[in-house]
Amino acid sequence: MAVDVREGISIALQAIRTNKLRSFLTVLGVIIGVTSIMAIVSLIEGLNRNMKAQIASIGSDVLYIRPFRPGAFVGGFPDSLRRRKWFKVEDAEAIRRTCPAVLAVAPLNFTNARLRYRETESRMTNVVGTTPDFLVTNTWAVANGRFFTETEVEHRATVCVLGKDHIEALFPHVNPIGKTIYIGGYPYTVVGQVEERGKFIGMSLDDIVLVPYTTLDKTLGPDLRMVLNAKPASPELIDTAIDQMTETLRRQRKLSYRQADNFAIFTDQSLVDIYNKITGAFYLVMMVISSIGLMVGGIGVMNIMLVSVTERTREIGVRKALGARRRDILWQFLVEAMTLTGTGGILGIVVGIGVGFLIHVLSHFSFAVPLWGMLLGFFSSTVIGLFFGIYPAVKAAQLDPVDSLRYE
Repeated sequence: MAVDVREGISIALQAIRTNKLRSFLTVLGVIIGVTSIMAIVSLIEGLNRNMKAQIASIGSDVLYIRPFRPGAFVGGFPDSLRRRKWFKVEDAEAIRRTCPAVLAVAPLNFTNARLRYRETESRMTNVVGTTPDFLVTNTWAVANGRFFTETEVEHRATVCVLGKDHIEALFPHVNPIGKTIYIGGYPYTVVGQVEERGKFIGMSLDDIVLVPYTTLDKTLGPDLRMVLNAKPASPELIDTAIDQMTETLRRQRKLSYRQADNFAIFTDQSLVDIYNKITGAFYLVMMVISSIGLMVGGIGVMNIMLVSVTERTREIGVRKALGARRRDILWQFLVEAMTLTGTGGILGIVVGIGVGFLIHVLSHFSFAVPLWGMLLGFFSSTVIGLFFGIYPAVKAAQLDPVDSLRYE
């Protein structure tokens, strides 16, 4: 059988070389299907690695306190969720007083504004109002200068800490510490720069400005929505911290024992679960698209193999006259079909990696090529060749040697 395999592969490769255009058009569907597999797998695998790296850098013990869980709005946004209240600074202070299992809790409110330094103006950016506990709850660090203090929060000082993107955009050749910039038209003094965080899902985590939440309320609006982030005293105390904060927040919101929680406390795992559902949907789309391409390619291979059977009828008759068995003919044509689609699969893998890399370069999405993705692409293409090559192979094996030798 080893000889038959080598012979079948050799014949198939010779046919591909002889009829390059016909062979390419035959396996074009296979190439498209495998390209889809590789492009999506490489992008999702890159995002998976980026997600794991981000969670590792933040820490898996960050507790997010929000009005509702991530993904709660999927399938609709009912009034019961829409009416939920956001949080107040008093909630953070109550947690700080009554929850010994909580190391730190930081309020966060958000808005968007433009930054300007002299004649240079940035695009709209994220402005986050918070407290010094932000560094603890989010596991961030200061790379240059300092963070603002509790005293500055209390006195609504117009100070800010910038992410790397804004340092590069506004101060390419100047030390930013002590300089005055305008955020939404209001002057702020730059006191520090947070460490570089990189990108996640194509978005820069360094496109951020941090200011005291009291100052943000004063300058850019008192009606900003507020959420809380917390950090347990140790990873082993996560459940205890959640229980203590739940009790405190229920008391803050004056909920009776009959009323359900109208807030949510969750960890990064909840975000990972939502992310996995999203990537699962992408994989489903990938399977549908690639299956269509592979099926079209398989039909093309079957047709070209039927043409090959007709063209080589006399050759089949000669082989049978010289002692070739039906299974030898069957195996030869199956190997040829799998070689044809396997070649298309290899081309699809190369093109898919190229497409994924191009998307990475143009959009800065993470990119990685897993071995299992390449094996999946090649295996899928060869299975298509096996499946759609059965009918032509059986037809060739069933040819009568006498009639085949008479065929003109």
